[in-house]
Amino acid sequence: MPRTFHWIQSSILFASFVSRVASRLVIDKHRKKMIYQIDDMMFLNSRNITISRSSKKLNDKMLELFKILIKIKHAYQLKLSLTMKIHSKFTSNLLQLNSKNSLNEQWNKLSDSIVIDDEDEWKMKNILNFRHYEQDKQLQYHVNWKEYDVDLHWYNVDESEFEECQKIVNDFHEQYSNKSR
Repeated sequence: MPRTFHWIQSSILFASFVSRVASRLVIDKHRKKMIYQIDDMMFLNSRNITISRSSKKLNDKMLELFKILIKIKHAYQLKLSLTMKIHSKFTSNLLQLNSKNSLNEQWNKLSDSIVIDDEDEWKMKNILNFRHYEQDKQLQYHVNWKEYDVDLHWYNVDESEFEECQKIVNDFHEQYSNKSR
């Protein structure tokens, strides 16, 4: 009886070992075999990141360059911008090394901000126009943002919306003082 129990126990341990090895092979089959170094500059894939855009199709496939801080087994911790309220550790299949020998014409200029869950603010270049909208006469601005094409959207003015660019707002109203606010 003890001999049979020992045989069953060793068979279970061996089967468990074989199962772990087989599952590791399946997992590693899909893992990218890239080894990056600390301080490498990496593009981050936007696949699992929610970005405020009207269509996922129009999102950039790779976000801006981030620096690798720490390597943790098969994952890397990146130095993200303060406006990105997400976890900073990513697996190697979500990263792409920045090519140092690319031509300048091959890359689009990166914007100042990445908007994740409406947490970031863009930098205002100037105000194009303003209006009082609908019955409640809500004040709205038509704004030109830095590093972006002209935006056709009108933005409601509330307490915090244009707080960072109050000088631009005041300059606009001084320049067009004949229009009532």
